[in-house]
Amino acid sequence: MKLLYFKSLLFTVGLSVSCFMSAAANQAPRLQTDITFVVAGKTGNFKQSTGGTVFALNYHFFAEIFVQDNGSIKQAALLTPDNLSEAIAFSDSGYALEMHGGRYPDESELEHNYPDGNYIFRYDTPSTGLLEQPIALVNSVADSSRLPDAPHIILLQNGNSISPHLIQADLPLTVTWSTFKQGNQDPLGIVNDLVFVIMGDCHGKRISHSGRPFENSPYLDYAATEFIIPAEQLLPENAYQLSVEHAIVDTTITEGVPGLATFATTTFLNIMTLGSESGETACPEILKNFDAGQTDLRQAD
Repeated sequence: MKLLYFKSLLFTVGLSVSCFMSAAANQAPRLQTDITFVVAGKTGNFKQSTGGTVFALNYHFFAEIFVQDNGSIKQAALLTPDNLSEAIAFSDSGYALEMHGGRYPDESELEHNYPDGNYIFRYDTPSTGLLEQPIALVNSVADSSRLPDAPHIILLQNGNSISPHLIQADLPLTVTWSTFKQGNQDPLGIVNDLVFVIMGDCHGKRISHSGRPFENSPYLDYAATEFIIPAEQLLPENAYQLSVEHAIVDTTITEGVPGLATFATTTFLNIMTLGSESGETACPEILKNFDAGQTDLRQAD
């Protein structure tokens, strides 16, 4: 009798373990080798003057698909909540596939043109097949904004605060910013709220970037307090464009592809190095924006 009970118990336990392993296998993310991540977001773009005043430029919707090294993608398009029948094609920016909405003077107009709901990424890759990946952009509190406060940028050299127009090209530049008050950890453990610091040169070329998640390289989250631009990336008598972005992110994973819904605010600041540079390497004014969010070429004053 005891022997029969023991055999029955072994069978029951074995069956339970087998079912658990089968369920776990079904829930495991699918291995894919083409997409790094996709992101859809609503953003507020601000500019900081030399004197430290921060003012609004525009509000904007965007969507991006980042492709892995040696990854392949085709038929990339986006469906919006208010038009699920007409797909919007992505364009290749050189570092990501992108789709951009208009630039709006206030957040209410942005919401009117790009309402809350599921934004569906439709694409085809060898490792995922044809896939429709929903990204939910949702403001859970009515009549309020999920966009974080605009960062205030502070510049330091040799540990001292420095004017944006008095940067020494032979010293590292430490970029700091006001506290990301709305930033938090991701309850799903995929990726926390993020900070991005980017510097472009006067010709609109990105020459320094704080990094992106899922790319096996360092990047900044909400708890970061500074980013150092090495002196090697600065030339005398040159204008540069800095931006600091605070990004709230809601995370999901579909067929092994991380998806981010983001509400982000970016502050732009134009800076200028001291000294003199001969020939064509001198560039004392911004000739082309590195990011269309900074809708003008004027130095902030």
